[in-house]
Amino acid sequence: MLARPGEDPLSVLLRSKREITRFQILVEVAEHQPAIRQQEIAAKMGVTPQAVSEYIRELAEDGYVSAYGRGRYEVTEEGIEWVLTNAEVLEYYARHGTRDVIHMSGLAG
Repeated sequence: MLARPGEDPLSVLLRSKREITRFQILVEVAEHQPAIRQQEIAAKMGVTPQAVSEYIRELAEDGYVSAYGRGRYEVTEEGIEWVLTNAEVLEYYARHGTRDVIHMSGLAG
């Protein structure tokens, strides 16, 4: 799910456990593709394999992941674009937090 026009993409990603979980799963699949087991993703993220299975099914339906049988997944171009867009949003937020908020408040040592 991308932010709608006029909607803050950061708030969509950070306020939605579903969206941040989708982001994490896509990153895990991209890092280990084409062979990664749902149990591995679940253990790393602290969720059930059933939850990962449901997320991967949704990601495949949305066109972000291609599934090739049991335990073989690849992130599609659309999925890569979604990850990159959201990674940029998170990077901006982190940079803003460290540069603008912490340094300007005098909290940095």
